[in-house]
Amino acid sequence: MPTKARSHLVLVAVFAAVGVMACSGPDASRQFSAVLQFSAEAVPLPVVLQDETGQVTRIESAPMDPASPYAGLTVRADPGDPNAFLVSWLGGTCDNDAALTFKRSADGYVLNVAIHGKLGLGCTAAGVARDVRIVTATPIPVASIVAAGHP
Repeated sequence: MPTKARSHLVLVAVFAAVGVMACSGPDASRQFSAVLQFSAEAVPLPVVLQDETGQVTRIESAPMDPASPYAGLTVRADPGDPNAFLVSWLGGTCDNDAALTFKRSADGYVLNVAIHGKLGLGCTAAGVARDVRIVTATPIPVASIVAAGHP
């Protein structure tokens, strides 16, 4: 078989393999990002959510809830949308970014939150309220979500 014909067969085989993999279904692991802004004076916080459930459709900065205690990591229902829930925590002025992972567990779901920050001069002990809104394709009861991590 001539070299050009062999190269053509290899190329066809590679495209066929890629086509089969593409048709096998979407990858349930997806990333979503948003930037949280507490106020005009506060430093914005980039947030990335890794969705391992296939349920998340988007994430966004949520309006601050003055009734929330902002003491620890909390998950609460979005009163205006059954397909969304709100995640809140009290962050700091030197937080660089937040990484969230949403996955299924034996009893429902787990939302892991990791905050990456820096220490040094200029970092005050002031708390910064953080809220992210997670929108899903179908309603997920907040009682089925365990929030874990150390924001």
